[in-house]
Amino acid sequence: MAIFLGQTLFPGISISVMRYIAPFTLLFILISNFCYGQTARSIRVKAGEDVAQAYSPQGFYRFPQFGKATLHFRSGIRSSSVLFNYNMLSGALQFISPKGDTLDLANAADLDSVAFEKTTFIFNNGFFEIVSQSDSIRLLKKVVLSSQYEDIGAYGRPNPTGSITNIKEISVRGAVYSLIVNQDIVLTEDVTWFLMRAPAGMIKANKTNLLKMLPAEKQGKTETYLKQNKISFQQENDLKRLFEAIRG
Repeated sequence: MAIFLGQTLFPGISISVMRYIAPFTLLFILISNFCYGQTARSIRVKAGEDVAQAYSPQGFYRFPQFGKATLHFRSGIRSSSVLFNYNMLSGALQFISPKGDTLDLANAADLDSVAFEKTTFIFNNGFFEIVSQSDSIRLLKKVVLSSQYEDIGAYGRPNPTGSITNIKEISVRGAVYSLIVNQDIVLTEDVTWFLMRAPAGMIKANKTNLLKMLPAEKQGKTETYLKQNKISFQQENDLKRLFEAIRG
């Protein structure tokens, strides 16, 4: 960081003006660093509407239906005797009990991974979906949902002093039902991308980290691809194309 004393940083801009510009510049840098490798989208749900259905046709579940899955525990034990689904709101792996109840898997911390028919999740203090893989490097996706409630004030307008809280829900036989209240809700979906290569841990997905992970013979080819193609490390389709190029 450069410090300028007794002179202007740009011609025609005084130190007094720069005193106001500097905080905004610093704020921009902080926001840029925080958002690197992360995207977010917001959905406004009107009072009385079903929040889960506003998010997706299958509600807050990753898959439309509960299905068979193979559980790989760190002890090596595997299980696939019941039907599972991943709840993106609670971040829990859920299953349907013999009585038909929807329950959270109690010993999730003992898991190494969960393999559905076409999708696999890694457990590392939470579930991360494997989106692509090349040269033993895995591209992982983490989705976090949060919500902001706003009371409906005068003339039916949202009260801007709404507080941050979690969506209240109940689960019955695999379906999620939200409690409908007289509040507008802003549902925010944060998606963060990570890279992982065993036995090392996860790191944020970016150009520098990817090149460090790749074997020497793939680094030059990948760097050339990144120069010739506009790739965003925040966009799923771009990242998939990048991993396809690395595999090729």
